[in-house]
Amino acid sequence: MHKYAILLLLFFSSITTIAQNCDNTIYGTVKDHHDGSILVGATLVINETGKIFKTDINGEFYIANLCNKNYTLKISHPFCDAKEIIVKVNGNVHKNIKLEHHKQELNEITVNGKAYSKNSQETILKTKTIEQYSQSSLGDALREVSGVSSLNTGSAVVKPIINGLHSSRILILNNGVRLQDQEWGVEHAPNVDINAINQISVIKGSGALAYGGDAIGGVIVLKPKRSVLSDTLFGKTQLGGQSNGKGYFINSNLNKYYKSGWFAQVQGSYKKNGDFRAPDYYLTNSGVESSGVSARFGKRKFESGFELYYNYVDNEIGILKSAHIGNIKNLANAINRPEPLIQDDFSYDINPPKQKVKHHLLKASYYKRMNYKHTLFLQMQIWIKILLENILLG
Repeated sequence: MHKYAILLLLFFSSITTIAQNCDNTIYGTVKDHHDGSILVGATLVINETGKIFKTDINGEFYIANLCNKNYTLKISHPFCDAKEIIVKVNGNVHKNIKLEHHKQELNEITVNGKAYSKNSQETILKTKTIEQYSQSSLGDALREVSGVSSLNTGSAVVKPIINGLHSSRILILNNGVRLQDQEWGVEHAPNVDINAINQISVIKGSGALAYGGDAIGGVIVLKPKRSVLSDTLFGKTQLGGQSNGKGYFINSNLNKYYKSGWFAQVQGSYKKNGDFRAPDYYLTNSGVESSGVSARFGKRKFESGFELYYNYVDNEIGILKSAHIGNIKNLANAINRPEPLIQDDFSYDINPPKQKVKHHLLKASYYKRMNYKHTLFLQMQIWIKILLENILLG
């Protein structure tokens, strides 16, 4: 009985094999994604069968005798990044395949020097310089750039001044998102966690107008760490402190990248300062407490990619009590006094008058290279600033 069952099973299996259509063809061309030129001698490998095919002098390929199923094609060419695609075969299939034909280029080139132009000037602050200001603010770091100074309101409210202009005359881009919070007055500084930044570019002159007609003073471009096409995991943690104000800070980041283009980055920081001290007394209520979190996730390939970015900053900044004035008489008394009117012992407490800011930024972007001349780019951004200013003397 078992013998007959096995014979019947083999019989129906042979009928199924005979009935399967394996006369299908995959055909098409392989071209350069940049300029559309044909790639002669490109190699196509069918992973399921191990068979190898080559493109002819016209960049065309022809793969015959394929069954109705999914096939994985691996396409490669000298000086190109190899590419894998899945082709669903149900009849003859035509495919135009594009490869990025610039693998011989270096991933990064660093040129040290200075460039001058009559119309524009760009200065770049790299990671090493930025890390020196981990416990300070963006405005403090920008003073490293020639022609940039700062407008200080208290110990931590620092607005950049470029060629004498500030606030709405200076445009700030954080990972491609325009920040507008510092435009609301001289006491509103950019709410940016400098530890979440990998590179700062300061653009002055007519070149700044490419970012907006109101960027008369200049443009400050803040960039996070770029993603790399490599299977790697790395991170860094910084700890530091300062004697004046008995301040301390911690900053940590973790980065994960994949050769397929996927990447994820997360960063967090916290810093706290108490009352700063002059030679003979403490500056009461001059402390600062700040925390920040940023995260990026997405996929970046030559042909297409997307990114999700979130940034959160929470600042509580004390305003020197003796500097608080209500009228001209109080201002004159404060200026003429040899020492501040209010002097207390050292404290980490931040009391009124103070400034408390919470800033949320969310960005989603997508790009698609349609061909070597046109790229589709979509970006959605949301930013929320919660500003609580207490200017009443407690």
